[in-house]
Amino acid sequence: MKTDRFETFLDAILAIIITVLVLKLAQPSGASLSAIFALRTDYLTYFLSFLIIFNVWYHNHNLFQIVEEIDNRVIEIYAFFIFVLSLLPYFASWLGRDLYCLPAEICYGLIFLIINILYIYSIRAVFKSDRYNQKLRQIDYNPVSLYLPLAVIIIGFAVSLMGFVPGIYISCLVSVVCWMILSKSKRKDVEMDSGRFEALVDAIVAIILTVIVLEISMVSQNTWQGLFSLKLEFIAYAISFIVCFNYWNLNNNTFSLVDKIDSNVIWSIAASLFFLSLIPYLTIFVSQNFTSLLAQSLYGIVFIIIILLSILKSYALMNVNKDNVALQKVAGNNAPVIINVSIVLAGFIMAYAFYPPAIMFSCLLAIVVVKIYMRLWFE
Repeated sequence: MKTDRFETFLDAILAIIITVLVLKLAQPSGASLSAIFALRTDYLTYFLSFLIIFNVWYHNHNLFQIVEEIDNRVIEIYAFFIFVLSLLPYFASWLGRDLYCLPAEICYGLIFLIINILYIYSIRAVFKSDRYNQKLRQIDYNPVSLYLPLAVIIIGFAVSLMGFVPGIYISCLVSVVCWMILSKSKRKDVEMDSGRFEALVDAIVAIILTVIVLEISMVSQNTWQGLFSLKLEFIAYAISFIVCFNYWNLNNNTFSLVDKIDSNVIWSIAASLFFLSLIPYLTIFVSQNFTSLLAQSLYGIVFIIIILLSILKSYALMNVNKDNVALQKVAGNNAPVIINVSIVLAGFIMAYAFYPPAIMFSCLLAIVVVKIYMRLWFE
């Protein structure tokens, strides 16, 4: 059978798993650096889990760029693959509570170990199902890039069982890095169509948009006063919704001009998606501590990082679409980035001097000003 529908199904599930991860993050006990630092393991585990899932998507994306047909055996393997991946947010949350919990370390490590094994098994199954695909036959899957990550994880298990409990956690991180470096080094960067990646980005942003509203507290009293008491949560939600939708809109406008992409484009956008996925978490943190300079600052910092990462995306797109005049003109214009960052930095100054929520409102103002600028610029 053809792969199109299966790829869409797989991408949708991975997009959901990526965004579900953030729902498992615990909120700080207060708006203080010590409270945030106390959750450092949660944040590191979230980053590692995000990297694992996106790495799985990336390698499957590269593989299915040349696969034409699959059979039921491939689908059955991927069904088990998806089942194991869906457990990652649960065990990531457990491990995030205590990095020195050996059962949590073992469970998280086993999940990642099985993911690696199933990935290898799925490649073998795909090759068998599409045996007459000449492009597939030309790919040299170096066994080192497949089995070295497994060896790293097994070493991590040995280290943890000998007494250094975080050994599994560290080995998982090293394994992901090895997986990425080795797969990058054994094949040249391939230019590819952007359709499937655009669909993944759309799915992730769509889920982030809907996840934010799930975090708003329910009205405790069935009165207008009870609803009005949640005004700060709704204000924070509205601003975050605009931030996320604006991110999607900018990507949509940019990719309407794009002819092709490569791995640099994918990973630059993956980095911005990671920070965008923190918006629902920070929205709740800000709404619960609306006048806290720390909470507002974290929101503003993430906003600025997302904006700055757009520069990497633009240069990556320009590099792979050198003959695209329209894209070169749009992506090469850094004025929107300068406007965004300048307005938000001004918001930081006002927040420090007068009113902390000025940061969140400056993010909203920056989006509005850039919108006006872009309309005038295009005209």
